[in-house]
Amino acid sequence: MESGLSGDALPQQDGAPVWGADGWNGADNQTPADEEDGGEYDPESVVLTSMPAPVVERPVSESPRPSKKPKAGGFIIENSSDEEDDTPTPAPAYPSNTLKPTPSEIQTRPFSHSPLQQITTPQDITNHSPAQAHNTPILGETTSTATTANAARSRLPTDIVGILEDRIKEDPRGDIEAWLALIEEQKRRNNVEDARAVYERFLKVFPHAAEIWVAYLEMELSLDNTVEAESIFTRTLRAIPDVQLWTCYLNYIRRRNDLNDPTGRARQTVSQSYEFVLNNIGQDRDAGSIWQDYIQFIKTGPGNIGGPGWQDQQKMDVLRKAYQRAISIPMANVNYLWKEYDQFEMGLNKMTGRKFLQERSPSYMTARSANTHLENITRGLKRTTLPRLPPAPGFEGDQEYLEQVRLWKSWISWEKNDPLVLQPDDQSTYRQRVLQVYKQALMALRFWPEMWVEAAEWCFENNITSEDGQDTGLQFLSDGLEANPESLLIALKHADRIESTQPPREDDVNKAALVQAIREPCDRVLETLYGMIKKLKDQETATIAKIEEEASLSNAVAGNVDADDEDEGEIKEKTSAESIKNNRIKAIQDGFGIQIQILSQHITYVWIALARIYRRLQGQGHGRSTPSVGLRGIFIEARQRGRLTSDIYVEVANMEWDIYQDAVGTKIYERGAKLFPEQEDYFVEYLKHLHAKRDFTNARVVFSQTVKRFREKPELIPKLKPIYAYFHGYEARYGELAQVKELEKQMTELFPEEPGLTHFAARFSTRRFNPITARVIISPARQMRPKTIMQSVEQPSISARSSPRPIPQLERSPQPPTINSPKRPFESIDQEDFPPRKLARGASPLKGAAGRRLDQQRRAQGQSNLSHVTAPAPLPSDVNFFISQLPPTDTFRGHVFNPESMVRLIQKTPVPSFSEYRAQKEGAASTQTHTRQASSEYPAFSFSNRDSPGPSGRPASPYGVNRGIAQASSYRSSPLRPGSSGSYEPPPAVYSASNTSQFNPLAQNLAPGNTGFVGWQGAYVQPPQYNTAPPQQQQYGYYQ
Repeated sequence: MESGLSGDALPQQDGAPVWGADGWNGADNQTPADEEDGGEYDPESVVLTSMPAPVVERPVSESPRPSKKPKAGGFIIENSSDEEDDTPTPAPAYPSNTLKPTPSEIQTRPFSHSPLQQITTPQDITNHSPAQAHNTPILGETTSTATTANAARSRLPTDIVGILEDRIKEDPRGDIEAWLALIEEQKRRNNVEDARAVYERFLKVFPHAAEIWVAYLEMELSLDNTVEAESIFTRTLRAIPDVQLWTCYLNYIRRRNDLNDPTGRARQTVSQSYEFVLNNIGQDRDAGSIWQDYIQFIKTGPGNIGGPGWQDQQKMDVLRKAYQRAISIPMANVNYLWKEYDQFEMGLNKMTGRKFLQERSPSYMTARSANTHLENITRGLKRTTLPRLPPAPGFEGDQEYLEQVRLWKSWISWEKNDPLVLQPDDQSTYRQRVLQVYKQALMALRFWPEMWVEAAEWCFENNITSEDGQDTGLQFLSDGLEANPESLLIALKHADRIESTQPPREDDVNKAALVQAIREPCDRVLETLYGMIKKLKDQETATIAKIEEEASLSNAVAGNVDADDEDEGEIKEKTSAESIKNNRIKAIQDGFGIQIQILSQHITYVWIALARIYRRLQGQGHGRSTPSVGLRGIFIEARQRGRLTSDIYVEVANMEWDIYQDAVGTKIYERGAKLFPEQEDYFVEYLKHLHAKRDFTNARVVFSQTVKRFREKPELIPKLKPIYAYFHGYEARYGELAQVKELEKQMTELFPEEPGLTHFAARFSTRRFNPITARVIISPARQMRPKTIMQSVEQPSISARSSPRPIPQLERSPQPPTINSPKRPFESIDQEDFPPRKLARGASPLKGAAGRRLDQQRRAQGQSNLSHVTAPAPLPSDVNFFISQLPPTDTFRGHVFNPESMVRLIQKTPVPSFSEYRAQKEGAASTQTHTRQASSEYPAFSFSNRDSPGPSGRPASPYGVNRGIAQASSYRSSPLRPGSSGSYEPPPAVYSASNTSQFNPLAQNLAPGNTGFVGWQGAYVQPPQYNTAPPQQQQYGYYQ
């Protein structure tokens, strides 16, 4: 196959048959006899007559298509970056500028049924060609984007309707705001016919948008157009379970029927309408207002509640039945309805009222608890009927959309669990509730294919059918495909349902009919995807044309400059502008190329699914047939349409060899190797196929040629990794050692970033285990020690506290100190963030044996009078942060002190109390009566204060002999003086070092050789560069 052809049937030229999408446009008797008898099938043997593309009249504003590149079967033969696949497609139909239908078309337009409903007999299926899978084109996909762009540029800002129409053409399913704005604009201009036309177009795209149906209905009722209003009710009530829409129906019925009619027919009509509405929407959790209106309607009817007449008794029975039905449904006003029912029953007869209330109380309690649970499940759910397209993963709104999907699924799962216990006694109500929730979910999630498939699956499992006997599950799939024509999931599920439910066919005619019925949903998806690719190509052409137009305008402006004024700088500037334009065009082409590649992958997998279906039903088939028959027929048809990836070549070739052991599989691989010369995954599959055939010679040849071709382009060298990995693994298992080492040598040269041991280990490893890297445990006691997490200053733990900056925390109110409980120790958590629950309190001795054991433990630990503390409290986060910022010890270049000597010095240095220091500083008189001495070895000090010991060696009592002294001065006895509140202040402690004389810091005029400094010797190593002058008088105990 040397060129891709259009999907339309082309005219014959010189009597030669020409291929179209529907088959060969010629006589079948022109096929050679040997090929008809099942001769050897060659994918390259199908040579199609190259025909010029039919001339299509295009609008003047549309730019011509670029010239075609040389192709083979719709694929690029050589460099994919230089050549582009422009397989001719059917000539697009260019519709008129306006998309709104005329009023006559709206009124006479029949409503299209699902594709499956149109298939009634095998003859009908046979006559239904694949090209006619759907007759209605997708809105906006066949319109030239270039024309739209030119029209948009030519519109004036005041042309609001035209601008909105352009937006709708560009994005009919995504730009809901443009639809609504266009409707409001037509209403504002009082263009009723145009507004009606826009409503019809919108509701064709969003047929379950109940809010728009209600607005449409209100517009018709405001114009007193009852015929159109009743038509809307006929089209929507059964299909859309929306409370607002059904309420509008009730209001319309009550508006058209006067309850003051003496014949009673109007009241009977309204009563039947209420029953009709409640039977269809009464189970909705928002239907409480309808139930309340219905009860009020019954109360206003003829007759007196509790009266003796038959009409009174009938009214009482109808009202009781309405109450009993309403209180068993989980609604927001179920409590209010129960209270009314209680008053109703107790007002009639207390004895019988208690009986009725007792019988209905369990149903009410179940409904009330279910309503509470349902409110918790649906909290945050947006029950809208205007669906939105799901955002792409990673873009704005994707998580919010997924959250809405999760909430709907939670509600559906809750209904399936039957919390109201309806399945044993009322199976129909249970199914109605679940089905209704599915329909409401699909109104909001119309563009979520999984929801359509789940609803269909549930209908299939429960054998749900509609009132006219149709399969509700298939109806869900048909509607879902109508809403998502690009969804491969819905199409394949629809095809699977048809294939699994249809009886097996024996003759070829019935098999062909079944195949056509199965592929119909797949054809719908293919048409949509091919149309999307065409639309992207048009957009790419329009965008590039716009860039070139802008560049030409800028060049024209620059060309007006006099040629004599041009210099080297201007030439460089022109070159730079040209490069900028080329870069922009390349970026545009790359962006559209990625989108087209994704769509091509979807198209390929649709053809793969069809190939498997055809192979199951019709076998291997043969190449030339009308319509396509078997595996080979559908493969040729796929290649005719184009836009395929290498995956379909791999799948078809494997089926040819694995199932039929046919050598055609190898030819298909060879053909694919020419079409996809730079796809490494394809060559890995090719090598696997050759090894499966035990064609080792050709496998080495293909490997060598592929490596040589990839090494010629440095950018393709990384793609050799999977090819080398597979071939090295195969040779390591079944080849020679010399070949394995040669491969490892080449891999080391090509991929120097990988460790050398990796290639050696790959010889012996499998997907499950690698014996080279897996370590053998020799000593579990030494090799499997659990990691202990200890707090370290130099290596803080990885937590919020070891972050580069301290985390600001809220200040807590002062709390009492915490201790460990002897019964329940602290948990191993951060005590600063999570304060312990036990508070410090006085030790309460335990009674009995427990108290004795605890006392023995405390005495053994030397903690008889101390609290039980298991571990020191952790440092505050700010201190940890400060310590973490300190440099390591090896970076310190200053003078180093001996830590032990420094600790000993601090321990042996006596520090006077603040009162002593203050008395010394103030120069207090030494005529006090008592002085305090730290030991009997030293004489009494000439200084004393109120803390000095008395004559008996005890501290002076505030009521003792020093009382007169305390009263001698009014200031001393003033409570404003610090330390005079009457509390006891202990005297300062004086410590002495062993083998040294006591150093008295309060003594004045000490001799230079005072022995009190002996304890300081060795505590500080004085550097030679420091000043060795005698130290000045120092003061201790000074607090700042």
